[in-house]
Amino acid sequence: MNASFYNGVLGVKAHQFGLDVWANNIANINTIGFKSYTPEFASIFATTLQEAYFEPTSNDKGLGTRAQTTALNLSQGVFQTTDRIFDLAIENEGWFGVLGQNQATVYTRAGEFSVDKAGYLVDKNGYYLLATSGNNLTPTTLSQDKLAQFASNVQALQPFALKSILSDVALGNVGDQTKVQLPDYLYLPPQATTSIAYSANLDPTMMYDKASNEIANTEHFSTYIIAPDGSKNMLDLTFVKKIPQATQGSIWDVKAYILSYDKNDAPTTYDPTLYYKNPSDNKVYKIIDAKEGVLSFGNAGELAGNTLPSLLNHGLAMNLDLGEVGSFNGMSASASINKTPSSAHNGYTEGFLRSYGMDAYGNIIAQFDNGKNSAIAKLAVYHFQNDQGLMHASSTYFSPSSNSGNPIFYTKNDGQTFLGSRIHSSALEGSNVSMATALTELIVMQKAFDANAKSITTSDQLIQNAINMKK
Repeated sequence: MNASFYNGVLGVKAHQFGLDVWANNIANINTIGFKSYTPEFASIFATTLQEAYFEPTSNDKGLGTRAQTTALNLSQGVFQTTDRIFDLAIENEGWFGVLGQNQATVYTRAGEFSVDKAGYLVDKNGYYLLATSGNNLTPTTLSQDKLAQFASNVQALQPFALKSILSDVALGNVGDQTKVQLPDYLYLPPQATTSIAYSANLDPTMMYDKASNEIANTEHFSTYIIAPDGSKNMLDLTFVKKIPQATQGSIWDVKAYILSYDKNDAPTTYDPTLYYKNPSDNKVYKIIDAKEGVLSFGNAGELAGNTLPSLLNHGLAMNLDLGEVGSFNGMSASASINKTPSSAHNGYTEGFLRSYGMDAYGNIIAQFDNGKNSAIAKLAVYHFQNDQGLMHASSTYFSPSSNSGNPIFYTKNDGQTFLGSRIHSSALEGSNVSMATALTELIVMQKAFDANAKSITTSDQLIQNAINMKK
């Protein structure tokens, strides 16, 4: 009887623990990044009864139950769409790392981040988000005119300039992660055009004057390039077919100009070695550099030879790629080829930060008003050998333990680290608590609590009856 009484007491205590766990799950059903727990119990065995006059047998007599542990439910929570760029959610496994109190790193799935007054990415408790820096920002000094180009209304921090454009930031080692600062004023210096590829087709069809004399075909193309100071120059190409036409293919003289529009009053008379009148728009341009060469084409129109040298873009060597010899990937000369003129160059004008964004690979992207984008940092996504071994630090934060192991990054065969998960921007991972499951389990725990309480009262009555029998 005493055993049944204490079994009931232990059952009440254990299921009170279960009630507390499930009630806490329900209470956090709207907590961003919350991971629910499942209470686990263990039976207590301590006493063995043996009968002396028969074959030896034993009967285990239990001494009730106890709350053993809580199992962390790591299932994915439902994503909630927001309008904030730095609301982040991890698809599949992994944890954000944040630098909390006393410079201790804790781990969370709650991705409510924003930029603080100092320009750092922090969560709602002011903990710094950890990431790998691209090391492509440098402090700079900007004129008031340039500062006025920025869209930010926040009080200016130290202006920074982008040293290089990165499409991706390589994730560093676990111990190399730092807090990330996002400047209000980020400037992209201009890059002069040093290489340009041009593609077009020249029509070699023979042309004649009224006297049936063959006349030279002339083709004219122009496109813009970028000067070292960020201003736009013009590349002007004029092709003149040599006559009489070659029996195999065609040969063309080419004149290439780098032009800068003279902002002063365009002269009506000018030195043709210094100025050039563009036949496309009849405007007068100042000549920055001029080169001549010869292009030859095969019978099918493929490029067979090119003697045009490199040009100088305000003293900076610029390679003009007109295609590979023996191919049609650049300039061609055929009456049967229809090719829209196109060009591609590596220069760009100066850019001013307009906004920040995120990609699915964890890169923080700086977006500039000249159309250029660059990664400046990559968020760290941490993994553990045993996520169930993480210790609940506070709220939605977790700390490593001997059971979880130290945080790690996934590594490819070549030693390169990678996230191992997809990052969603403008989204938050909601609690993974299932209301239906939680309420069902709560009812089960309540019924078990009531049953154990009933066993206590029943045992108490039996004890009282036994006492009364002696009277």
